[in-house]
Amino acid sequence: MNEIQKIVGERIAEIRKYNRVSQTDFADKLGKSLRTVQKYESGEIDIPLSTLADISKVLNTTMNYLLGYDSSHIKTETLSDVLAFFFEIDKKRELSYDIDIKKVGKDGKWQCSFIFNGEDTEAMHNADLCIVMETFRNNRDAIKTYWMDYEAYDAWEAMKLEYYSKCTLTDKEREVLQGTDLIKKRNELDRQKVEKILAEKQVHENVGDNE
Repeated sequence: MNEIQKIVGERIAEIRKYNRVSQTDFADKLGKSLRTVQKYESGEIDIPLSTLADISKVLNTTMNYLLGYDSSHIKTETLSDVLAFFFEIDKKRELSYDIDIKKVGKDGKWQCSFIFNGEDTEAMHNADLCIVMETFRNNRDAIKTYWMDYEAYDAWEAMKLEYYSKCTLTDKEREVLQGTDLIKKRNELDRQKVEKILAEKQVHENVGDNE
């Protein structure tokens, strides 16, 4: 028995009892034997995602909850909640993003993009996030074009949330500088930027001379 099976089993039993459904009735509604249901609740056997989806419907709950992920603490009722989410990510060591703003131009487009560099070795979870976002984009398109149903989509979402729940995040250490120390640090960064620009310019000039 692994920890996930144990959590799933405990939550199934908890919700079933809360709904005042006996194991026998539960088994009948699922089309499973009583012994199989007992093994589900004890965590003796693994439960396929398709069966887990059926269980969530019978017990009027979500797959996320049954898998041990409780998203009830996530609040997205106002724009302030969304902004707070990005502010929090910016404080984490394992994730890093850049912000690209495209102001209204001749084409009339105004865009804001959050860019997570999958090759950023200092942000260890950026690569994982990029991988998931690629599949997320494909699944969103599949839903919109009716190539995927919501049952399959919810199963994928629950599986990813459960899998990455083990990837914890830690806060960055804030560098508190004041007065002359702050100015020195700023001047050093400006110097490095200028050196980088000059070096890139020199490379382009050398390439041009060789051509």
